[in-house]
Amino acid sequence: MKIYINNQVLEYENKQNIIDKMFNEINKEVSDLNLIFSHLIVDGQEVYDDFFDYFLDNIKNREKVNVVTKTVKEISKETLLSTLDYINRAIPEIEKLSNEFYKTHSKNTWLKLTDLIEGINWIINSYTYIDSNSKLENIFDDYEKWNLYAKDIYLLKELVVEFDEILQNNDLVSTGDILSYEIIPLFNSMKEKLGGLISKEVTFNVTNR
Repeated sequence: MKIYINNQVLEYENKQNIIDKMFNEINKEVSDLNLIFSHLIVDGQEVYDDFFDYFLDNIKNREKVNVVTKTVKEISKETLLSTLDYINRAIPEIEKLSNEFYKTHSKNTWLKLTDLIEGINWIINSYTYIDSNSKLENIFDDYEKWNLYAKDIYLLKELVVEFDEILQNNDLVSTGDILSYEIIPLFNSMKEKLGGLISKEVTFNVTNR
């Protein structure tokens, strides 16, 4: 079995007792190259999780494994693409949700609000993950645009705190107001800034042989 990772080829016997060693060496190689592991292409089949079990099931027949990696810059831009996609889908749903709090709300209304808060927290956590990189200036072509996006994230954090206070008081009208007059405008602002940060193409480092 041959493992292709960047410009190197690792060879292993097709035996179960080598699986741990194989993945340890793959992880070390990825780390040494300052890359991030994404997934595997095993004999033409993309595999994203349960790697150990995947090899364990049919180790004798494995022949060619391509290790797919990403740079920190690629991971960051892919994360922002996902954020932009979420915001685009969320804005019209937030408008509907706001109207429900103004008119007739139900148990499902609260469930949708919970989902939105989870989505907001995901946006904040995604930002924090990227912003914690020590070489952030190398990720974006225009670092100032990232700083402008950061300001929106800080406003979003403040709104989460405000949301918590309103929900504790079960204030339905104020909940509708914050959704309509604060969350939606902020999401639109973030959408605009993300558009300036993201390039249309995100490439991955795949070794094909």
